[in-house]
This record gives sequence, structure tokens and C-alpha cells, in this order.
Amino acid sequence: MSAPKVTIGLVLYKGEPYLKFCLPALLKQDYPHGELLMRDQSPNGEAFEYVKREMPDVFAKLKIEKGNNRWHSGGHNALIRKMKGQYYFCVSQDMLYGHDFVTKIVEELEKPENRHFGSATCKLMRWDFSLADAGPSERLSRAGDLKSSKTDVLDSCGIGITKAHYFFDIGQNEKDRGQYDSARHVFGASGALAVYRKTALNDIAYINAKGEKEYFDELLHYKNDIDISYRLQWAGHPCLFIPNVKVYHDRQVGKKKRGPASRWVKGNSFFGQHVVLMKNYSKGFSLSVRLRTSFRHLLRQLYTLCFEPYLLRQYKILMQCEKEILAKKEAMPRRAAPNHIESLMQ
Repeated sequence: MSAPKVTIGLVLYKGEPYLKFCLPALLKQDYPHGELLMRDQSPNGEAFEYVKREMPDVFAKLKIEKGNNRWHSGGHNALIRKMKGQYYFCVSQDMLYGHDFVTKIVEELEKPENRHFGSATCKLMRWDFSLADAGPSERLSRAGDLKSSKTDVLDSCGIGITKAHYFFDIGQNEKDRGQYDSARHVFGASGALAVYRKTALNDIAYINAKGEKEYFDELLHYKNDIDISYRLQWAGHPCLFIPNVKVYHDRQVGKKKRGPASRWVKGNSFFGQHVVLMKNYSKGFSLSVRLRTSFRHLLRQLYTLCFEPYLLRQYKILMQCEKEILAKKEAMPRRAAPNHIESLMQ
């Protein structure tokens, strides 16, 4: 049997400092059956122009297009619709990749006992980008280099879910002591790096009003990785955590910010949480899950009312999108029983 072809999809938005690290690494993968598709969504094509100007040898090997900013969901959907591979590697620009991470992940997913997994993720480790990007003199004074910028702190071992419907990155901020060294079924893969079977993506795709297939929900700017993980679980396509593969991530979301940018992030996260529940919550869950979810939701509403009332405007947006949200919910394949989802909850 011939090795499956893979498509690596990278959506860019500025981020020029990262490109000199991530692009050569992605192009030098030792897996011979792959394609790298890129979409630059920067306001003025900054990433496209940077690679063309500063990395001409790399630019000549890339399939890169420029387009309007459709955020993470729309950008990756545009690339998925063009993919020729059997696997889609949803990757990020703020990451450092080993030359064999594609090979190792495909090898695991191609094992007979793992053929039922529709998605996968691996160990995401914290990357101290300030060391990797330091100038020569600064590196010397701080004893920093690319190797020392790779920390032993975990960023994500997949997405976890509690009985109250709180979603989190498994192992985040823990020192890697081998506590997550066993391959296992997890709720989902972080949007920073996720691998999807094309067959699974096609199974859960939603045909929108334009007649296009939506894989990631394009209503969502945040929590879209949670939503697609949930939909894959309902459709019977579980997620595999592969511990023997490490990539290094300089996480941007979650860094302390204040002002309008912080409010924008919180607003989209608040909206995303509600959409995820509107589409995926089931009355078939046990009483324990229903009570815990309702109680957490109530506490969140009270907190919002008292301390973050500006988030209440998201309810108006939810009402405007309700018809589309419910249409997407109705179209979702549901083959798994609620107790299967509950088996993944903590």
C-alpha cells in the first residue's frame, strides 16, 4: 500500500519574525508525499512580500496565495477545499517543527488499531521565542540559542473537557516529566496544531449559503477548535494524542493584554462558548453533567453582569446568528451516544 499524501495548511497574518523558522522547517520535512499550501491574510500581504523579499529560495518552493482576512476558520477552510492529501495538517506560524513530525504522526494514524481516529495531536511545548530570535550579541550575553529556546514546559497535550463544559489545554504550564507519555484518546486537538483525516472532515462538513463546504465553523474566531473537536466526536471520529512527537509553540493567545484588543478576544471567546453549547450540548447527558453545566453557565452570567457587562452585547449577535447556528446543529451527524462524550469528561 502506498503512503498517503498529506497537505500542510498554513494561514498567515503578518508574523514575519516567525517565518524564517517555521517555513524552512515545514519545507524540510522528511515525509516525501506532501504539499504545503499557504494563505496570507495580512492587510497588505506583509507575510507574502516578506518571504518573497527575504527568502526567495523558500518563496520559489511555496504554494502561497493572498486573500482577505477570513480568520483561522475561513482561511483553513479555503485551503482544505484545495487539498489533495488524505490528511490535513493544520499548522501555525508561531511554531518550531522537527524534520520528522509529519512522518511520525502519519505512521501512528496509519496503524490498523488507529484507523478509526479522525484527528490527532501531539505534545505542544512552550517555545521561548525571545531566545530564538535574539541577535548574535544578545544570544552570547544571555547564553541563548535555538536549542535553549526549546523549554520543557507543556503548552498543550490536546483539548480537555470537564462535566461543566469547561474546556482547557491538557497539561498546560506543567513541566514535562513524562506524565503524558502514553498515547490516548482525548477530546480534541488544539487549533495551533491539529491533524485531520480528509474523510472525517468531509463527513462533518456543512454546506453554507454560498454552496461552500465549511469544516471549521466560520462564525467562530475563537473556540473553533473546540467546536470541530466536539462535532468530530459526535460523528464517531475520535482524537488521538501522540506523545512521541514534540513541536514548540510561542503561544500568542492568552498573553496578557489590555484595552480594546483584550475586549475583542473576550467577546469572541464568550460568543464562541455559547455557540459551542448551542450546537453540541445534549439533553441526553446525565443529570450530573446537566446540573454542573447549568451551574457554571449561571455563575458566568452573574460574573459578566457584575464585572464585564460589555460582553452582554454578544447576545444580540447570537440572536442575529441563531437561525444559522441551529441549521448547522441540525446538519451535524450524531452517531456517538452522550455517554461516549461523558467518558472524556473530567
